[in-house]
Amino acid sequence: MARTGRGYIGSGGRWSALLVTGFLLAACARTPTPSPDAPEPTPAEPTIKVDPQLGIATRLAEATLARIARRHVTPTSVETLQAQFVEQLAGQLAGGPWRESRPTLQEASLAEIVKTLHQHRPDPPILPAVDKALAQVVRQLNSDSIYFDRRQFALLQRPTAEAAGIGVLIARRDSHVVIGEVIQGGPAERAGLKPGDVLLAIDGQAMAGQPHDVIVTRLHGSAGSTVALRVRFDQGDTRTLRLQREALDLPLVEGRWLNRGIAYVRLRALSQTTLDEFNETFLGLIRRLRAPRGLVLDLRNNRGGVIDSAVQLTDMFLAGGTILTLRGRAESDSTHYVARSRSEILEQGLPLALLINGETAAGAESIAAALQDHHRAVILGQRSRGAGRLYSVYQLPGGRGIKLASGHLYRPGERPIAGQGVIPDICFDDGRGQLIVNAGDAAADQCARAPGELAGEMDPVLEQATALLVDRELYRQLLEGRLQRLPAP
Repeated sequence: MARTGRGYIGSGGRWSALLVTGFLLAACARTPTPSPDAPEPTPAEPTIKVDPQLGIATRLAEATLARIARRHVTPTSVETLQAQFVEQLAGQLAGGPWRESRPTLQEASLAEIVKTLHQHRPDPPILPAVDKALAQVVRQLNSDSIYFDRRQFALLQRPTAEAAGIGVLIARRDSHVVIGEVIQGGPAERAGLKPGDVLLAIDGQAMAGQPHDVIVTRLHGSAGSTVALRVRFDQGDTRTLRLQREALDLPLVEGRWLNRGIAYVRLRALSQTTLDEFNETFLGLIRRLRAPRGLVLDLRNNRGGVIDSAVQLTDMFLAGGTILTLRGRAESDSTHYVARSRSEILEQGLPLALLINGETAAGAESIAAALQDHHRAVILGQRSRGAGRLYSVYQLPGGRGIKLASGHLYRPGERPIAGQGVIPDICFDDGRGQLIVNAGDAAADQCARAPGELAGEMDPVLEQATALLVDRELYRQLLEGRLQRLPAP
């Protein structure tokens, strides 16, 4: 055995080492020297990380845009919607406007373009980017059409029995979300919230510009859970409040007697049971005083609901004539609602006053419009919201959802409710009533939309309505259009 400087190697080991060395030398001898004219080797392209949710993101975009193209009341081609979506998605993933040098929808499918944009900037997750782009496309349709991401749609589908809240109704003031009404005995009242306070954020998310349905779903949750509200109070100071949600028994229909024999019924929303609840409430009142001198129907802050309930309730006050026309995209989608004789008590001239404001919308607006056009009720308050559309909610892939305007509401006089809304016969501004002699299109500038804040016991609109119903001659003159100015208070 031979010794080496690093230890001992046996004879077999020495021959193995020599053989390996020989092979290496032979291999080096056979390696050709590259020619100076040979082209440079092409470097391998970097591997692009593909988001595993790219497929569902693409299917979601395609399904959403196709649903809008088929169902939204205003016809829009799917090609136009795809172009809007690509522009929005490119703004997030391409870092700037979509350039003509990149693939267009004429050159590639929507799926290919989404993939290209994702590969251009693969770091952000693709699904949230697609959610944001689709939400922007839907927002451009009209103010009340909404795209719901997964979390929002799950909250929207939560059973009503499981929902709890803090005891507020929200309203709008310009671009701000304000407290419209505070429910007595609820967490909000105990925390000192009042109508007119501005709701800046919920759980850290800014609320300015958010759709009404999204705000409502964020306010509600399971009983006992907490929600953080960033509020700018009417006095000017801003604070964050943490309130615990409670299961509140808030009736959608409630009634009471006002002074001098006037019945009062408040409708907060229109549900499947509204007609039955109204009959139960009103009959419960007149059992105690058989001949009411008039009825105040309060639709302030009522944003509508089930359109059939609006039609049925209006039918209670009319012996005949058109109630409402619902027009879809095609003539075959239109429905014409006509009154039938239903209630002798209500049809036979019981003086009726309706209260509306800037948060009265959709089906609630159709009630006021029909009774105004038929000269069946005096309308008091502020100009209604002008939503005037029927909405439908559809489920989308990936647990998302969309709320789309699927029809336009037309009042008996064949004027659309959307846009202008209903202009009251007596408009209130800063507590003062102004007679609107002709509540048509030209009167829109005479009566603004108020944000819908109901401020406790001092209610000049309700006081005026009560006085009007008590004075039968004044009521009749106003209903027939013979009154030129309101008497001095």
